[in-house]
Order: sequence, then C-alpha cells, then structure tokens
Amino acid sequence: MRKGLLFAGAFFLLLLFAGGIVVLLEAQERDLAPPPTERPEPSAPARKAEPLPEQILRAPTGIRYGLSKTRGFVVSFDHGASWIERNDGLPHKVVYPFAAGQVRRLTSLGVDPLADGRVAVTTADALYLSEDYGTSWQQIPLGKPLRSTSYLTAVALGSRDHDTLLVGTSFNGFFETRDRGATWSDPSLSARFLYQGAGFYEEISGLAYHPEREGVLFFACGFGHGVYVGDVSRKSWTRLSFPGDEQGEIVQRLEIRQEPGWTLRVQTDRGVWHQRLSDGFWRLEERSSGALDAGNPQDSFRRARLRRAAGKFGIYVSSYRARGEDLQRHLDFLVEHGMNSFVVDCKDDFGWITYDTQAELPRKVGAVNRRFNLDELLAAAHARNLYVIARIVVFKDQQLYNYDNYQYAVWNARTDQPWRYRIRVEEPGPAQPPGEEAGSGAAPGTQLEAEKPAPVVRYVQNEYWLDPYNPFVWEYNVQIAEELQRRGVDEIQFDYIRFPSDGNLSQIHYRYRRESMSPIDALESFLTMAREHITIPISSDLYGFNSWHRMGNWIGQNIETLADYVDVISPMFYPSHFPRDFMKDEPYLDRARRIYEEGTTRAASMVGERSLIRPYVQAFLIGGELAMGPVEYWTYLVRQIEGTVAAPSSGLTLWNSSNRYYMVTGSLRPVIEPEPGLPAGATPGSAIPGSSLSGDSSSPENPLE
Repeated sequence: MRKGLLFAGAFFLLLLFAGGIVVLLEAQERDLAPPPTERPEPSAPARKAEPLPEQILRAPTGIRYGLSKTRGFVVSFDHGASWIERNDGLPHKVVYPFAAGQVRRLTSLGVDPLADGRVAVTTADALYLSEDYGTSWQQIPLGKPLRSTSYLTAVALGSRDHDTLLVGTSFNGFFETRDRGATWSDPSLSARFLYQGAGFYEEISGLAYHPEREGVLFFACGFGHGVYVGDVSRKSWTRLSFPGDEQGEIVQRLEIRQEPGWTLRVQTDRGVWHQRLSDGFWRLEERSSGALDAGNPQDSFRRARLRRAAGKFGIYVSSYRARGEDLQRHLDFLVEHGMNSFVVDCKDDFGWITYDTQAELPRKVGAVNRRFNLDELLAAAHARNLYVIARIVVFKDQQLYNYDNYQYAVWNARTDQPWRYRIRVEEPGPAQPPGEEAGSGAAPGTQLEAEKPAPVVRYVQNEYWLDPYNPFVWEYNVQIAEELQRRGVDEIQFDYIRFPSDGNLSQIHYRYRRESMSPIDALESFLTMAREHITIPISSDLYGFNSWHRMGNWIGQNIETLADYVDVISPMFYPSHFPRDFMKDEPYLDRARRIYEEGTTRAASMVGERSLIRPYVQAFLIGGELAMGPVEYWTYLVRQIEGTVAAPSSGLTLWNSSNRYYMVTGSLRPVIEPEPGLPAGATPGSAIPGSSLSGDSSSPENPLE
C-alpha cells in the first residue's frame, strides 16, 4: 500500500513538471510570435497538395508569404509545409467562363523586414497593403507622376515610416509615396542611365529600403542590367559589383533580411545571392534550374505542341499569292533557302475569309471572298514538308464591324454611333485649264501655265475595330480556327489580338464590357475559349514594345498572360517602327541586330518555357530606309536575322506585305543555319538566279507596312 502511494505521488509530481515545461514552452513561443490579434489563426483549412507559389518571401519570424497564379496571395505559418489563401480585399479577374473567385495576377510582393505582419502586393495597375498578415487589404491610391499605362513590377515598404512605400514599373522607372498614396514622387528621374529613349525606362524588377540608413534604397533592373544602391535626397546612384551580372543572370526580386545581421538577398533566374551589408561580400546561397517559369511540366499535350512548332523559319504569303504559279514560286523560294514554313492569310486585315470556307457564319455575315483553295495549298505545301500557319486577324474586321447594324463594333460614347478612326488624305484636285495668250509684255503665242490645283482633303476610315469584350466576336473567330484545324493546317496564328491604339480613344465605349473586366481579361477570355477548341499549336503576334517590356494596361497585350495559352509568340521587332530616339547612339545596322537579339532574349525570359519566341523580321523598307542600296539592305536584313538566331529564339518569319522579298539578294541558308564557328551571314553568297520573289533590287516597293 505504501509503495502504491509513493508511486502515485511520484507520477503526480511528474505530471506537474511536464505541465510546467509545456507552459514554459508556450510562454517562450508567445514571446517569439506576434500577439494573436496581429497574427490571426487560419480561418480555412490549408491545402497541402497544391504546387508551391511562384514567388516566396520569408518574414523575420519565419512566416512565408507567396504569390500564386492560381491561388493569389498565400501565407504559410509552418515553414512552407502548407499554404493558406488570403485574398479578401484583393481584385478578381473577370475571365471566361466567368467562374467566381478567379484571382487577378499579382505581379510583385514586398514584406517589412521589421514587422512581419506588414506586406504589400501589386497587380499590373494597383497597389495593396496589409498590416495583419493578409487578412485584410487596403488599396493604396496611385497618382501622378505615375501614368495610367504604367505596369507595376516591384514594391517595397518603409520600415521606419509606415506611410512610405516604393513601387517599380516595367518601363516608367520607380516612384515613392510618403503619405500612403496621397502624393507620389519620381526618384528615378535622377537615374538617367535607366532611360532607353522614346519615353521608355529600363524595367525595375526589385526594390528594397536600407534598414538602417534613412533615404537609402536598393533597386534592380530586369534583364541583366544591374543592381544599384543610392540616396534619394542626394540623387546619387552606384552600381553594385553583383556577381550575377558577369554570368548574365536576370534579377527577379530583391529582399532585405536579418539572419543574423542585415542582408540584401537577390533572387535571379538561376539562383539566390546574398550580401551582408556589414561587409559587402557576395555569397551564392542556392542554384536553380534556370527557367523563370517552366509552365506545367505535367502537360504532355503542351510539350507535344511545342515540339511540333519549334524551329520554324519561313515567310508571309498574302492570300492573293496563295495559288497557282505565285504559290509555287513561294514554295520554291522556301526550299531554296532552307526554310520550312509559311504564314498565309485565311482571314485578312479587312475581315475577308480568303479560302473556300464551308463555315456557315462567315457566309451569313457576307465575309467570304475566296482567293485560294485551302486543300490544294495544303497538299502542295505538305508534299514539300512545309509547315502551314493560318493567320487570322481577330479584332480588326470591317465585315463583322458593318454586320447587323454595327452590333459588334466598338462604340462612340459621344455620338452614339460606331467609333471610327479616320485619317486625313490629300488627293490632287481637278486640273485647271491653261489660260489664253498672255497679254501685253508676253511673247506672242505664250499661254499662261495651268494653275496647280488645290488638293482635295478627305477623311477616310482607316481601321474597323470590333469590341474585344464581345463573346460573339470570340466565338466567330474560334469557329474559323476550328474549321482550319479540321481541314489540316499545322498552326493557327492570331493577329491583331489587341485593343485599338490610334485615334481618339477617349471617345470609345465598350458596350459588352462586364463590371471590373480589364483589357487583359478580354484577351485572356478569347484565348481561353480558343484553347478549349484548338489542339494544334497556337501563335500570336505582338507589338515589339509589348514583347520588350511587360505591358497590358494600354492595348491589353500582356506577354506573360498570353504565354499561358499560346505556344508561339511572334514579336514584331521592326527596327523602323521603334522611335529613332530608342538606342539612338547605335549605328543603324548594328541597332537592328541589337533590337532583335535583346528583344528576343527579353521576351524569352518573360515567358520561360511556356512558349516559343519566333519573331517577325522586317523584310521591307520604309521611310528613310528606301535610300538603301542592295548591299546595304541585304546587310540590314542579315543583321536582324543574326540577332534573332543569337538569342533564344525558335525560328523566324520574314514579313513583306506585298510578298516582294527583294531584300533577299543572297542565300539565307548560311544566315539561318551558320556553320560551326562561322558567324551568321558571314558568307551571304550570290543572288539566286530566277528567284522572282527578289523583285527588282534597285526599286523596292512603296511599302505601306
């Protein structure tokens, strides 16, 4: 009995001791963690099977924040073992099929290194701040000097002053507010080295405030253009000797951590570097695979499409030249030059369906204008192992614009009529008859010269734009693409997949726009619908600047969003279309190569492994270029191809709207397939005899490209 009492007493003391340890540990944990009022418990069960967020930042106490394309803003309280979505107060995208709760793409993430509950995120055009671990969000107003078209790419929070924030943009520099968005300033104006010309600045991919020095900040330029530190008040900036620059690494974001001692952490496309601010030495923390975004590696169908579309070199073929002898000459040209593809108009810039369509809707619209037989074209091309890309001009369409009392046209809010973009055209007026014989003082028989007629001025509608928010417009173009797929084309190429860019845009009213739907949402909706029906590769043409910079707030073309749906992106890096102020210090021919090499590299880095980059190459002359002779314009063409081939491209397409490829005065084989150790284009060869596509090299066409 006595032994039993002793045992029971010992057991009771052991329980008391263990309980004390638990209480002590809980007290220590409370000291390390924020109070429960600042760090709310998860309100929803964590998903453990979801993939990791694309961006992850670690707060001082070990909390992890992340951005996910599918889940939005997420937070982990267990060192990344599970993630909780916290999107209340953040915007949702409005994208077909219009399911509720689709999170808008978040473009950047920043954490206060001294207060881990303070976190900020950006969308393309908005800034949000949370001070309770993402439980609630406050939108911070954006104002001048930020522009409405600015695309946000980076954010940082001030630790000393909680009203201070920084935002970086893709092409307008970086901006600071010290009063939570009531006013903004532009510290990057003093960083003149960021300016690229034509009003464009280098992308800001990362921002961070120095944790101990007031007014000192760090910023990183995207695409391998340096990491800098500077004092805002002194307007002085110094480029850091970042080892990743020497290896061509692309900085994705900056972060300040205390681990122990203050550290600047630099995430690149190939790994993570950190520099202790106390000693200035760089250390490589980890290495990654090198792909910015590998897409979905489990999608075997997408991998198959990418393999099918890879390595395609070709030309554009007008629908007027897609039959008979004209077609055969184009096919001969491709084979002679070692090329393997061509793009052919199947729905042209005016909305005409140019092949022998059997689709009912284009016939109902009155949009059929047959110029070639599709089956005959495919048979001839495939007999030579040539890959056929069917071009469909989507939102610029005169036939559907005029159809059904302008039901699908972009609308003019002021006149309550279809919106029209008119251009001024001057034409010669009627000739005046010569006068009678001159009077006194003139030689006998002399007639007065005919007066020069005054020009007749007319305003002509130049483009016919459909409403990109209209689901019927999406369905109409997808039906055409479906028929082309069924009949055997190898790839569908969507062109003019954008909003209007010229004319009085302020008058436009988009009648079919849903509430909160953005231009990016409209294009994503169309591509979502297209991807439901099209299983062959899809490509899309983009403006050169929209492939050079992250954009979307202007005409809706966002290369990162498009890459989620299309297999090939074809930037139009035409050197003549870049303002001359852009890279103005480069000799013109060298500038052409640099535009293609750097532009293609930038585009490839933005899309990662989701899409291939196959640029359009300018095979025409315009403006002052018309003064070039054959040797110079051949070199001009070669420089563009050299730049493309030197970059991570997967083919190219020569563009000449009239199909007169007169700039090709030599063989393209050594240019697109250089021998090992031989620079592209080093042996251009001689002109190809009998190649009618070259035209008269001494008289280029009058190119209204």
